[in-house]
Amino acid sequence: SLRASILNTMASQTLFRIDDFGEDFIRVAFKEEKDNDPYFFWQFSQHILQLRTNLGAIPGENSLVIQFNPLTQDRAGVKEEIQSLLGSLDVSTVGKFEQSVTVPICYDDEFALDIEQVTTSTGLTRQQIINEHCHRNYEVKMIGFTPGFVYLGDLSEKIKLPRLSSPRPFVSEGSVGIANNRTGIYPLEGPGGWSIIGRTPMTLFDLTKTDPFLIVPGMRLNFEEITKLDFKAMLRN
Repeated sequence: SLRASILNTMASQTLFRIDDFGEDFIRVAFKEEKDNDPYFFWQFSQHILQLRTNLGAIPGENSLVIQFNPLTQDRAGVKEEIQSLLGSLDVSTVGKFEQSVTVPICYDDEFALDIEQVTTSTGLTRQQIINEHCHRNYEVKMIGFTPGFVYLGDLSEKIKLPRLSSPRPFVSEGSVGIANNRTGIYPLEGPGGWSIIGRTPMTLFDLTKTDPFLIVPGMRLNFEEITKLDFKAMLRN
């Protein structure tokens, strides 16, 4: 209804900041940080991509960056368009996914490339590191870096470490790493700068499916430790 649209637009103007973010980017963020930021910005990115073919949308943990073409699109007009899109998304009903996923992970030496370095840096035993990482309920904070790369938080204080000083040119698909306050899953093989402590046989990003993302922001996730035999059996299946 018109009244609902007006209320939503007023709410969006009160809640959000729309700022310049470079030559061809505009950033949308909450004026005050909220618990469900990651899910909201993921949902808003999908809303934009469904309704507009002339805008790109890159969701983050606490903001959304929107790309436009400054040669063919007027910045002020794009900002008005974003405000309208915010108004057409019912901010009063946006919430988190009530969905959780369990991801099997193998911490075997073959897959845990950096676990010895992690034990040295933290002073913990290998099993203590596994326990700190595995026995925890994470929130999916963001998808980024590569398609389907999952940023999970918050990491246990006991195993927080900075990124590697020299990133690897190649990390295997399914590798699980830790860096700062996050743990992440590499859905595709490629470069990576996180300490690798295990690997999952699950496929997180599959272009053959209508929805290629198995995991999206706002979901809850926990890891389940498996053996190397389990890992190989799951790969075969």
